[in-house]
Amino acid sequence: MVGQRVQKQMISCLNHLVRLGFLFIAGSCAFFLLFPNAYGGSNEDKPEEWIVVSGGPALRFFEHGKADSHDKYWGNFIRASVARIEQLQLSKPKNVEISWLVFRPGYQRRSQEEKLDILSQILAQADALGVQLFWFDTKEELVNYLNFGKDRKREPIGNFDYFGHSNKACFMFDYSSQFDNLSQEFLHEKELSLIEKKIFTKKATIKSWGCHSGEFFSQRWKKRFGIPMVGAVGKTDYTSASLPFLSKTGRWTQ
Repeated sequence: MVGQRVQKQMISCLNHLVRLGFLFIAGSCAFFLLFPNAYGGSNEDKPEEWIVVSGGPALRFFEHGKADSHDKYWGNFIRASVARIEQLQLSKPKNVEISWLVFRPGYQRRSQEEKLDILSQILAQADALGVQLFWFDTKEELVNYLNFGKDRKREPIGNFDYFGHSNKACFMFDYSSQFDNLSQEFLHEKELSLIEKKIFTKKATIKSWGCHSGEFFSQRWKKRFGIPMVGAVGKTDYTSASLPFLSKTGRWTQ
């Protein structure tokens, strides 16, 4: 009888402990549902930088009179960049900061040609948008910012947009700005190795809005970084007051 009584007490204690354990687990689950970031945070809270790059315009001195004349308006790439930044601002989480990188020499030369203070206009636009503006004068400065502008382990790049002249092999920051139909300041696909592989998030959104990038540059980008770059097969047109659109025979690819 004594043995049976002890056995019943032990079973009762075990059941009680099981109930307590269940309540503890259930309570813990409820706590984490209510406070998911209580321990260690979440990936969604990790800071990111979203970058928009604007190349420079051609000079009218070189382009005037051509059948396929480029950059009749100096602000083609600026206007499109602003439209994209406004689009990004509508969707960005709180942990994201947007940075705007602009090729300064191209706008300095166009300013001299048109006798306008274009750089001040770009600065004013950045202030109105509330974004960080960084000038770059060379491809090395651009690459340096991508690699080291922020601590990329802590704040990787989650979005990258390029607005400017390009062909299937490179971004051309100063096309027809110093020499007719030529670019001296460019980022060639063979130079993508200058950019560190791990500065982007795994799901980063990458897009070139320039002409012909999807014909070769996008594929080399994917090979280098493992992340697709959307690019155009054919030409892009910047004559609208917003984002550029494809030519009639063009298409996007990656």
